[in-house]
Amino acid sequence: MNYLAHSVISLEIDKKINGNTLYGNFAGDFYKGRLEKINLQENLKSGIILHRLIDKISDREENFLNELLRKKFGIFKGIVSDMYIDHFLCKNFEDIFRKNSGFENVEKVERRIIQRIEKYDKFFPNDFKGFFNWLKREKVLTRYKNLDFLEKIFCGMSKRVKKGEIIENAVVELKMNYERFEEKSLDEFLFVKEKVLEKFKGSD
Repeated sequence: MNYLAHSVISLEIDKKINGNTLYGNFAGDFYKGRLEKINLQENLKSGIILHRLIDKISDREENFLNELLRKKFGIFKGIVSDMYIDHFLCKNFEDIFRKNSGFENVEKVERRIIQRIEKYDKFFPNDFKGFFNWLKREKVLTRYKNLDFLEKIFCGMSKRVKKGEIIENAVVELKMNYERFEEKSLDEFLFVKEKVLEKFKGSD
């Protein structure tokens, strides 16, 4: 799952346990290696644990989207799956969260996410700083629902990985089977969220 999905899971967990997982979960891809060797204050490392747990569950072979993506996208199916999930999560945000989690609309939630992460800017890894500034400036989390913007993101990603031209057509593929991808994406998000809430124990 991508940044919006990771973030809302953190917000739900942090509210439930009075925790502080959001920063480490959001920036988790920028922290590599064994947890004890990561240069980050201890109370923020639970977010990295959470990030890796989410990735482990969503990367399973039985991911609900794999059957639709495997043949077309091969080794890039996980990247495409992540982006589809955030697209449909953003599109259906209020329907999914307002009743059960009390979240406001996605624009307000994006502002809350950005503000909370900014508090830890002194810990930002160098390669995270530029990315975060771009994400904030472009309001990426709320623009995931825009298919033209999503296509722009896929095109940019395709140029940064070897043989990445495969993912340039991800939005075309999405449009061809939109309703089924929507169902599978939301089912996958809710499945991963449920499993994470069952398994996550924090850093203790």
